[in-house]
Amino acid sequence: MKAVRVERDGSVSVVEVPVPRIGPGEALLRTRASGICGSDLLGWYVRKKAGTVLGHEVAGMIVEIGEGDHGFSPGDRVVPHHHASCGECGDCRSGRPVHCRRWRESSLDPGGMAELVRIPAGNLSRDTLETPAALTDEEATFVEPLATVVKAFRRGGFDASRSALAVGLGTTGQLAIRLAKSLGAARIAGADRVASRLDVAKRSGAAEVIDVSRAPLARSGSFDFVFVGPGKASVIESALEAVAPGGTLLAFTMAAPEERLALSPYDLYFREVEIVPSYSAGPEDMREALSLLSSRRIEVGDLVTHRFGIERAPEAFARAADPEGSVKVLLTFE
Repeated sequence: MKAVRVERDGSVSVVEVPVPRIGPGEALLRTRASGICGSDLLGWYVRKKAGTVLGHEVAGMIVEIGEGDHGFSPGDRVVPHHHASCGECGDCRSGRPVHCRRWRESSLDPGGMAELVRIPAGNLSRDTLETPAALTDEEATFVEPLATVVKAFRRGGFDASRSALAVGLGTTGQLAIRLAKSLGAARIAGADRVASRLDVAKRSGAAEVIDVSRAPLARSGSFDFVFVGPGKASVIESALEAVAPGGTLLAFTMAAPEERLALSPYDLYFREVEIVPSYSAGPEDMREALSLLSSRRIEVGDLVTHRFGIERAPEAFARAADPEGSVKVLLTFE
């Protein structure tokens, strides 16, 4: 079968790999669509994954099921989470599933960008969701990325009384604006340097858009909740100037190990500004994201700007890396 493998230089290629075999409690998924995540475009990050198959924003249909009482059958359309916590350890019971030991040990085999994917027993039983008939497979690929935004808002203590600014208007920035709107935020803004993404932010629900190529963020006023997409120290430092006293900066994306922040503890103290990181999402976040999508409280279909068959994966990645005119790029499977 075909799959998308990351190479040592961070590029991707389409390769032939064996069809995975399933065991008891596992399922074989025929992939229908798989999204290219922003993390898939971070060279320093994906180079560490050289030789592996990428893909974690995946939706498809179960074609084979192993023995066991797992609640699924062949023909079911599902969204599997690429990691699954145990649900029983101290981290899980304390609401920190991403720090569960089993979290890192679990993964889709060989990865979501493959024609067929083995869903391990733990992932199938603890964090695989049935796709409602109301959702297309393309829309279902947004469950995982939306879940990460849902978790970020929860960690950042967001509520409708807080003004919101999304810095960086790729997929997650647009989802942050749409989530803030669905929660009833009175003031929502988006910031980027790409004109086409600023236009999409207006459709997403931003009443204000800020072109950071023309003026610094701080000139546009302050916000209670600043959602920062890019994992760059320079962007985070700039965004801190736009956080209102008593507000929160939500650091959404991983930064390269060598990145360092230049901070004034004096300023943080007297302004009482919080910096909160948020990594991935747990099973409850996945369920909340699915509910938001299936109820149409958040629409995502218009965020898909490009579709490529798996055989054109290198072209798809090149398009996703160019922000002008693109938001979400999907790989599709016949």
